[in-house]
Amino acid sequence: MADSRSCNYCGNAFHSSADRCPHCANPGLFPNLFAAEQVDEINALEKRYNSAVAEAISRGAGDSLSAFESALTNSRAVIARSAREVLRLATSDNEIYGTYYNLIGAGLRLPEGNKWDALRAVVDSAMFPNYKEQIRFAALSLDGVGLSPWGECSMTLRSNMIAHRTSVFEENSVLFMKHHNIRIAESDQLPAGYRATWENRIQLCVAKLARRIDSSTRPEEYSAVLLRLGATREQDEFVEVHIWGPMTVRTLEEVTLTQPKSVNRAILKTMRTKLEEANVRLS
Repeated sequence: MADSRSCNYCGNAFHSSADRCPHCANPGLFPNLFAAEQVDEINALEKRYNSAVAEAISRGAGDSLSAFESALTNSRAVIARSAREVLRLATSDNEIYGTYYNLIGAGLRLPEGNKWDALRAVVDSAMFPNYKEQIRFAALSLDGVGLSPWGECSMTLRSNMIAHRTSVFEENSVLFMKHHNIRIAESDQLPAGYRATWENRIQLCVAKLARRIDSSTRPEEYSAVLLRLGATREQDEFVEVHIWGPMTVRTLEEVTLTQPKSVNRAILKTMRTKLEEANVRLS
């Protein structure tokens, strides 16, 4: 990824991780989108996409893949969290959905102290240099259900509230490093073609998932093709969504209860009322 870019307003250069020009303060492109819009990323992804489509056609799955691609236009960003977290957000427009680093820095959360804390810090610093604290993570979903082991509520985000600041990535970015044997010293030089803007998420999904589509794949199977839970979190398979900046209850479109029996009735009643006030559906 390019280390610098030029301001469209004053013409001066500044580091690509900044979301605005430090010289004139004119807002710029969100840094995660800037990374996804690099020419080498776009060309490499297009090559992967064309290869995936050609391979599907060669084995008689072209029409099925085309149908899957059409269905992906309805894919949404979904975050799974606890009912208590959803209730906190729904209580007030002033409640912000914080990042892991926000919570740690504010003293509101303690690190779990496992290997994933250390790995995540290294990977996030490479993926989002100097702005990892601004990235919220979600998963692409076709049925409004996210990575349910992370919480009994799946929050679907309003696309019109995030599309301009969101990029997508091939898989869990920590596991991507492992699967591609990327060493720490090389973590700032990721292979191109595995991330995309929100608008190009369909191309990324096809490039990744075409091999799972055959002539017998039915539309009701698409959701499980896009997001598949494993026996452990490390075995979950999904397209990772990176959203720059804050979110509130107004960013939510719908909340889906994936484990309704585990939610306290009093919490559920209050949550339903507060979500309705914010024009957020609860299902």
